Amino acid sequence: MKKEFLPYYISRFILSAVFSILVWRFTWIAAFMTFVFFGLFMLYLHSGWFSIDLSTPLYPLRRDSHGQMVQRKALIVAVVLGMLLYAFAGSLISGQIALSISIVVYFIVQFAFFITTSIQEHLSNQ
Repeated sequence: MKKEFLPYYISRFILSAVFSILVWRFTWIAAFMTFVFFGLFMLYLHSGWFSIDLSTPLYPLRRDSHGQMVQRKALIVAVVLGMLLYAFAGSLISGQIALSISIVVYFIVQFAFFITTSIQEHLSNQ
C-alpha cells in the first residue's frame, strides 16, 4: 500500500463496508464481502487500466476513451438487468436486492471487459 493513496484506500474501505452491511446486514458474510469489494477496488487502482491523478485523492482514477466505452457498456448491462429483475421478478425479490444485484453486475461486467481487453492486447503483442 502506498501512502499517497491513503484517502482512496480509506474511502473505498468505508464504501465496501457500508454496501456489504446494507446487503448482508451485520453478518460474517458482510465482513467477508467487505474485503472482497475492497480487494476489487485495490485491483482497479493497481491494475494499470486507468491513469492516476493524485490532485483528487478520493477519486484518483481517470478513464481514457476505451475505459469510458467499457464503463458505458457495463452500465447499460447493469441497468437493463436491474429493470428486468424489478419488472419480472418483483414478487420474488425486493427493489433493494435488484439494485444490489445491478451494482454487482456492473462491476463484474466492467471487470470482464477490462480483462478481455488485457488478454487480447497481450496476445497481439506476442
